[in-house]
Amino acid sequence: MRVIILCMFKRASSILRNNMIFIQPLLLYLLLLMTSLTFVLAKEMYFVSKCMLLLSIILMTIAFSAGWFYVNKLGIQNYNSSDEVEVVVLKAKENIKKFFVGVGENFFKSFGGFVICTILYFVGVFVVGNLCLSVYGEPTVIMDMPKLAQTQTNAELVAYLNNISETDKLAFVSWIWAFVVLSSVLNFFCILYFAVLNIEKRNIFATLWLTVKFFFMNLIPNIGIIFSMFFAYLFLNILSFLLGAGPISFFILIILFALYLNYYVLLVFCFYDEKTKDNSNNRSE
Repeated sequence: MRVIILCMFKRASSILRNNMIFIQPLLLYLLLLMTSLTFVLAKEMYFVSKCMLLLSIILMTIAFSAGWFYVNKLGIQNYNSSDEVEVVVLKAKENIKKFFVGVGENFFKSFGGFVICTILYFVGVFVVGNLCLSVYGEPTVIMDMPKLAQTQTNAELVAYLNNISETDKLAFVSWIWAFVVLSSVLNFFCILYFAVLNIEKRNIFATLWLTVKFFFMNLIPNIGIIFSMFFAYLFLNILSFLLGAGPISFFILIILFALYLNYYVLLVFCFYDEKTKDNSNNRSE
C-alpha cells in the first residue's frame, strides 16, 4: 500500500508537469472568484445586486468544476510516462480544448455535487460547532470577531491575541484545530467525490455512496493524503505570513495555491483510478 501511495505522488507530479496548461483556467477562475467576492462584500452594493452576483459566482463555480475536473480526468487517462516531449505537449493541448465538452457533459451533475458538498459542509460545521461549544465553551475571540476582522496587519492580530486570557487562548486554539480537521477531511472528501463523479459517470447519489465506500475501505492511505494536504497548505499559510501583503506576494501565493490545488486533485484522481482500475470495464460510458 505504501508503495502504491508513493507511486501515486510521483505519477501526479509527472501528470501536472506534463499538463501545466491546466493551471491557466484555474488561475483565471481564482482571480475572477476573488474579484467577485470583493464586490459581494463591499458595503456600497445593493442587496439585490449582491444576490445576483453571488448567484453568478455559484454558477461560474459549477461550470468551472464541470470542465476543469473533466480535463484533469483526461490528463490521467491519457498519461503515458514513455511519451516524447512533442506527444506530451500535443496531448496537453488536446486535453484543455475539451474543457467546454466537460462543462456540457457534467454541468448538471456538478450542480448536484455542489449541493451535496455544500450540505456536507453545513452539517459538519453545525456538528463540530456544537461539540466545541459544549466542550470548550464560546471563547472571547468568537464574540470579538467584528473587532478582529478590522485588524489590518499581522502585528495587530498578534497584539490582540496576547491580550486575551490563557483560557480563551486554549479554547480558541481548540476551536481552530477542530475546524482545521473538519475542513481537511471535507476538502479531501469533496475532491474524491468529483473524482468518482467524473471517472465512474454515475448519478450523484450513486457517486456519493461509492465515495463513502472508497473513503472507508481505503481509510489509512486516505488519511495519509489528508495529512499531506494539510501540511502543504500549512506551509502556504506560513509563507503567506512571511511574505506579507503586496501585489508581488499576492501573485506568488495565488500561483503556488493553484499548483497545490491542481496537484492534489490529480493525486486523488490518480489514487482512485489506480485502486479501481480492475472495475474500469464496468464503468458507465
